[in-house]
Amino acid sequence: MRSLLAVLIFTLLAVMQPARLAAAELPVLDLHAGEDAPPLAPFVRFTRQAENAGTPDPGALLGAPLQRIEGPTIHFGPPGSQTAVLLKIRNASAEQGSWILTTGRGSLKYFRLYRLEGGAFDLLVDATDPEAARRNLGTYQAFSTELVLDPAEEDVVLIEFLSENSTYMPLRINSYGTFFKERRANISMVSGVVVGALTLLLLNFLFFSITGFREFLWLAVAEAFFALNTVHSEGYITIFFLYDKPLTGLAVEDFIKCGFAASMAQFCRVFVKTSAHFPRRDTVLKALIWFAAAIMILLPGLAYYPPELRFLLHIATWLVTVAVALFLPFVGYAAMKQLGFQLWPLFVGWASLALFIIYAAIASMGIFAWLPVNWHLAGPVGLFESIMVTIALGLNLRKIQRDKVVADWKYAQSLTERLEISERAARLAEEKAFAMETVNSQNALLHASGHDSRQVILALNSAVEVLKRQNRPGADDQLVEMLESSADYLNEIVSTTISGANIAASDSGFVALSSFRAEALVEPLSMMFKTPFAGKKLALDVRVMGRVTIISDRPLLMRALANLLSNSYKYTDSGGASITLALEEGRAVITVSDSGGGMPADLVAALNDGTATRIRSDENDQGTGSGFGSARRIIETLRGSLKIVASSAAGTEIRVVLPAAFASVTPVSAEALQSRLDGWTLLDFDDRAAFEAGLKAGAAPDRTIALTYDDTTVTRGRLSQLVAMIAIKPACREMALHPLFGGRSEQV
Repeated sequence: MRSLLAVLIFTLLAVMQPARLAAAELPVLDLHAGEDAPPLAPFVRFTRQAENAGTPDPGALLGAPLQRIEGPTIHFGPPGSQTAVLLKIRNASAEQGSWILTTGRGSLKYFRLYRLEGGAFDLLVDATDPEAARRNLGTYQAFSTELVLDPAEEDVVLIEFLSENSTYMPLRINSYGTFFKERRANISMVSGVVVGALTLLLLNFLFFSITGFREFLWLAVAEAFFALNTVHSEGYITIFFLYDKPLTGLAVEDFIKCGFAASMAQFCRVFVKTSAHFPRRDTVLKALIWFAAAIMILLPGLAYYPPELRFLLHIATWLVTVAVALFLPFVGYAAMKQLGFQLWPLFVGWASLALFIIYAAIASMGIFAWLPVNWHLAGPVGLFESIMVTIALGLNLRKIQRDKVVADWKYAQSLTERLEISERAARLAEEKAFAMETVNSQNALLHASGHDSRQVILALNSAVEVLKRQNRPGADDQLVEMLESSADYLNEIVSTTISGANIAASDSGFVALSSFRAEALVEPLSMMFKTPFAGKKLALDVRVMGRVTIISDRPLLMRALANLLSNSYKYTDSGGASITLALEEGRAVITVSDSGGGMPADLVAALNDGTATRIRSDENDQGTGSGFGSARRIIETLRGSLKIVASSAAGTEIRVVLPAAFASVTPVSAEALQSRLDGWTLLDFDDRAAFEAGLKAGAAPDRTIALTYDDTTVTRGRLSQLVAMIAIKPACREMALHPLFGGRSEQV
């Protein structure tokens, strides 16, 4: 929309013509020997005429209505029509003077310069003659002529020209010294700008070869076009190569402008990554690049096109150049806001070039004839823009390097943390191995103790058999019954101890529920720990408050309590420990207390929260400290809870709460128990045929219970692969109330 509006305004203003003046005597410009003439604009008169009208008629020109310049800039309106320019001069000094009249232009489709001599115009410079144009441009670097006037001598100069792109003509009359001084200054300026641009070009190619970033390559291409434009805009390409081909010179000029605009827009796309950060702006940039490329393809044939098409191509060149120049500052500002303030030179450089191009385009096209324009500023402005963009690249590289340093530091920190985690994991693995070794040693000790106990049981059974065979009158029947009872009780303890030792280290969560008296749980612990406690001169008190029957996994539960007692043994130096078991509202409450040194409050909180499983707070202590965590896992597997109630210098108290505890239980058949188990299948493992038939019938393993008398390690291991859990005979009605079966037991 903005481009369309600009075109409409341009078209409207381009048809405007300067005000006509009635034919009048030409104003005289007074010259003084050795001095430069004042600005010529007030003394210049011009008129439009037919193209290639032939030798001009002084009477017709001087008598025709002439126009004067509006404003300080010598501009004759829109291009496309032949213009005749008249200037009357006089030597107002008392001595002969010499000056150089220069047009400041070196590329015109048609140019002739006359001097009024004896009532007729004498041709001085004829640019339609290629050889004459080459000599004149080679001498003065613009269409120029020498003026030699005697004192009070007057002269009239006529310039006829036709331009395809601009009627701007900075006419000046300078002394010899000023003229050649300005020529040398201009050559120095152009040389400096070109050398600076080429230096930046080489630097960007070097950075591209080092980094591989394509933005350096496109910036180098843009700077190459800029260097060519600087040389061409100052007329050097025309003077030395295209003095007789004005349309080719115009095509080269427009080709360079389009190339610069397209390469700078592509640099913007690659550097700012507009396709990712600004998709809509990227679409506009791509359209402008394709537009510029299409114009560049058409420009080589410019000399063969009709005037209308040449004019349209020239207008299109300016449109795409101005559009890119206008659009890039907006992209630069957005990039500075979104990608970082380090891109501020990008915005400054593009904005400066945009302002100059817009101004130069309006002034050179004659939209406002009074606007002054200095094309010599194109080089410094373009060099400033290239320097700013290169600085933006450098600042961005510095930011990338700084970000890389930060990223490397963070990566090093991450590696350090990973190393610490690895070391911690290795330490934990070592502690786990030590714990397993400890457990295995305890298991071996328990097995050995169990085998010794079996020898005692065998001796007791042998004594009973001997007493029974004697069958003597007066035999002590009570002694026989006591020996039998002792053998059975000791056999039960041994079975529990060995079974618990074998399954304690398992983390499978597989349990075997049975109903047992509280004494069957705590008395074997008393037998196991009384001797070690006595060795440290510590007391061990085991008490059961009332009659309590528990539904749980006795070997697993015994191992958990053994871990807690083991910790009490390790960290108690005087006094002793106690185990108290009581029945409270359908729950078995086991309290383990000791007179050890206690634990810090933060460790107690961490153990209770489950964020720590090690009871050891001092790294110098021996042992793994993992017994508390193992006990916690076992208790929670059995749907119970474990909590440190208190811990201080006076000692530690731990409370274990287990579900499904009763004063007594009611034996039931397997069928009656099955009827109370919702969603579970109960299979009698002791009836192998029925058990296997039940499994084949499609019983879901994760919802199947094996009912058996056998609570050995071998049976546990075998059934853990077939069913969800074991129920130990004799079955009782209260088993169905355990939370593992989905029963409605009290919360613990």
